[in-house]
Amino acid sequence: MLGFVFCLLFNAFYLLFFPLFFFRRRSAAPKGGWIEVKVDGPVVELGRAARFWEVGPRPLSLESLRRAIELSASDPRVVGFLVRVEELRAGSATATALREALLSAKAVGKRVIVYLPFGGATREFFVGSAAHVLLLGPESHLAPAGFAVQTPYLKDALDRVGVGVEVFSRGRYKTAGEPLILREMSTPQREQLEAFLDDAWGVLVDALATGRQVDRARAESWIDVGLWSAQEAIENGLCDGVAYEEDLAKTVDPTREHGAARVPLRRYIRRRSGGWRPFSRPHRIAVIGVTGPIVPRASGPLPMSSAEDIRETIRMALELPRYRGAIVHIDSRGGSALASDHILHGLRQLAERKPVVACFGDAAASGGYLVAMGAGTIVAQPNTLTGSIGVVAAHWTLGQLLQRVGIRVEVLKRGPRADLLSPARPVESAERALLDRQLDAFYQSFLRAVSEGRNMSLERVEGLAGGRIYSGRQALELGLVDRLGGFDTALAEVRKVIGPRGAKLRPELLVASTRRRLPNPARWLAAWLEGRGLRVVGERWMMSAGVPHDRIWAFCDAAEHDLGT
Repeated sequence: MLGFVFCLLFNAFYLLFFPLFFFRRRSAAPKGGWIEVKVDGPVVELGRAARFWEVGPRPLSLESLRRAIELSASDPRVVGFLVRVEELRAGSATATALREALLSAKAVGKRVIVYLPFGGATREFFVGSAAHVLLLGPESHLAPAGFAVQTPYLKDALDRVGVGVEVFSRGRYKTAGEPLILREMSTPQREQLEAFLDDAWGVLVDALATGRQVDRARAESWIDVGLWSAQEAIENGLCDGVAYEEDLAKTVDPTREHGAARVPLRRYIRRRSGGWRPFSRPHRIAVIGVTGPIVPRASGPLPMSSAEDIRETIRMALELPRYRGAIVHIDSRGGSALASDHILHGLRQLAERKPVVACFGDAAASGGYLVAMGAGTIVAQPNTLTGSIGVVAAHWTLGQLLQRVGIRVEVLKRGPRADLLSPARPVESAERALLDRQLDAFYQSFLRAVSEGRNMSLERVEGLAGGRIYSGRQALELGLVDRLGGFDTALAEVRKVIGPRGAKLRPELLVASTRRRLPNPARWLAAWLEGRGLRVVGERWMMSAGVPHDRIWAFCDAAEHDLGT
């Protein structure tokens, strides 16, 4: 009832000021204007809506960029997109998705200019090559040096300090633990990494050649040199010019007295998307994110995929009728086998009632690939790290180290396995057999899940498994994924399965944890103060009878105040 009253009041207000809103919508961008896109940090597929208490820069959402391109296609006032890339924190697949978005802007007839004020490395140049015009900051450098994989092998160092590691794995290519037990790279690891780098190299060279309109040999020569000053980059065709920040507007549009007229991306979308508020919540396509290590329950500040939270988002997508389908966006190299299996089970339940498509980001390996077996269709970028169908575990033994520092561990137990996997001693042969049996069981379960999810024979899956990683392009050829593309491709797949009614459904990110854990006033105050230059220097958790846990923030100069312990 409250929602109905709110919509009624909003629509009455909108009707009253309709001419103003209509003019605002029509003039979302100035005539001959440019939509300004700033990339300074992480790039995400779909960002959640910002709360009013949140301050500071936000990641660029590729879905927002695609939305702006879609809106600008019918807006003659928009000339093009000016993309300023200061820092690009994104993997190869995410950079590919950003580049594809810029190409789609060109496809609808908009000019695209990319500006690298501080120069750039391989991925920045890869993205910038999609533009009509690529500009650098004066005295900056362009460094398209290619790709390298560097792995430190710790066997000798661990031996010196008296730390032992026992690795249990299933799959010849399941090599995640080998840096702990080997002195140099194994042949299987070298083989799979070389193949992956070959594909990543091919994607890079093709993109530079087509984007800068040169042949492959010349694009490869740019990478071979690896480091170019701004002036050298212009002379050799890597970019088109240089500009200082204050001269950028005039460089983009020299015909205007004050240079190009610009409107920020989010402001343009907000002005163009306003309209009547529907009395019922519109139907949507749910987006479920699986990002980072997969764990049963998340804790700490690091980004993790909590099976508990993800299962809750799956239940929301399943039970709420407003969600007609779902996209599972996966950017994870795996984690807990148990947590991955729980997520897979939930997605299978969802797929029985609604269409589910998996969209791979930079990586979907091990448990990250396993959860995708609950989807009807899988979409990956050509350079997505894919597969790693296998199992690995490690046991650290600190016995020698403890002896060296004079620590003696005495054990009293009831039950011969009570201290199984104790770091004070190595695993015995009988215990190793027990652990091997458990790993065998899960490995076979993994194989069966892939066999069922990809509609392959078990023998075929065994030939592709063994812990081997593939590029998205290789995975497509082998039948491990169904399409090459990004989030927009996955969205089109879901809409197609839904049918004609799905054509205009928009995606909506589901975040279960934010629904349960609302921020308290102390956090609002902390965010507000931090946004104005005041730094949080200490925090303490307080609890007393009948009082819930709360966070107490201290704002002060640590050099002048002793906060104690």
